[in-house]
Amino acid sequence: MDKEWLSPGTVLDQGRFEVIRAIKAGGMGAVYEVIDHRMGGKPYALKEMINPGVDMEGQRNARERFISEIQVMMTLKHPNIPRVTTQFLHAKSFYFVMELVRGIDLSQKLKRDGDPGLPPGLVVGWALQILSALEHLHKRPQPVVHRDIKPSNILLDEDTGRIALIDFGISAASNPGEGLWIGTPGYAPPEQQWGRPEPKSDLYALGATMHYLISGIKPNNDFEFEDLKVDSQLNKAIKAALMSWPDERVASAEAMAESLRNLSNIQVNMPAMDDQDFHGAVDAYKNEVLDPSLKELISRYGNECHTRFLPQNLDYMQFVLASPTPFELQITKDENRSVVAFREKQGILDARLLGEVDPAASDRAQKTQEILSRYVQDYEESKGWGVAF
Repeated sequence: MDKEWLSPGTVLDQGRFEVIRAIKAGGMGAVYEVIDHRMGGKPYALKEMINPGVDMEGQRNARERFISEIQVMMTLKHPNIPRVTTQFLHAKSFYFVMELVRGIDLSQKLKRDGDPGLPPGLVVGWALQILSALEHLHKRPQPVVHRDIKPSNILLDEDTGRIALIDFGISAASNPGEGLWIGTPGYAPPEQQWGRPEPKSDLYALGATMHYLISGIKPNNDFEFEDLKVDSQLNKAIKAALMSWPDERVASAEAMAESLRNLSNIQVNMPAMDDQDFHGAVDAYKNEVLDPSLKELISRYGNECHTRFLPQNLDYMQFVLASPTPFELQITKDENRSVVAFREKQGILDARLLGEVDPAASDRAQKTQEILSRYVQDYEESKGWGVAF
């Protein structure tokens, strides 16, 4: 497929994202490092996926699948899953923007440090982080199956020890027509290759990944794995994930994690996740305080409110009232200072800071109300009268 990759300096989504460099590229898409100009140049990862539809109907179906699955991904909130912040369409490609995780993928780690495999204690620690993410995915009301767990889709931040599970097998990435399936031979179990993935399919893929990382022997597609020359309890736990049929496999991500935590002869160190506390506080603040207040304004101002829907995640939000002059409220998550900042922009004037809220503070609701009151008062005064919020 002929494809001209985005060059550094390319700007997308109405001037918001600027490409810095290509991280990796393949036949059906690429990943770029970009900066978000609305977030003061904050870096993100931009995933590009080429629309495989060859006709109008195929392109429309691919677009619907992409939007549906990205909307689900935007609701995922876990320290080992990069946060997806927004998505957009451009030309014949789909794009979504997510947290940029700097590090090395585990296939590169194995190639660099394997002898021929890596220490079992390291691999078990990484697997426990992945299983925590899988438990989050699989226990949703409508379970999410990753569908493509393998070493190259697992990033390691070597400074912190944090693992990030990337490149979910999104159906828009390839035509899911008859005879085609999503996954990677050697890691995808039989039921997935027959087009029927389920949560236990991810456990098989993780078992195959662990086997490869410990042994240094890349899995093939015969669904057979030699016993590992490691602790017998660990070998048993990995074999339980690698059973060919789902009914014979380990019951769940939680059960597999329990078997790994109970290994008596393996010392495992898990990284601290303190930096994720702020994200959790922001999520709770958005759901419990900010969204209800903004929804009240949406209902109150009717046609004057140009914002009809609120985003799933709070990263950068624009809330606009307009009559006669657009009044834009810019709400930004400031990770460096651990606050949510509110700025007001009237027409073509520069934005000015209205206030900041600590999303974990006990007075967060009161401070939010005060900020929104100032925003509403400024808007009403621009029309010639003032009211209290």
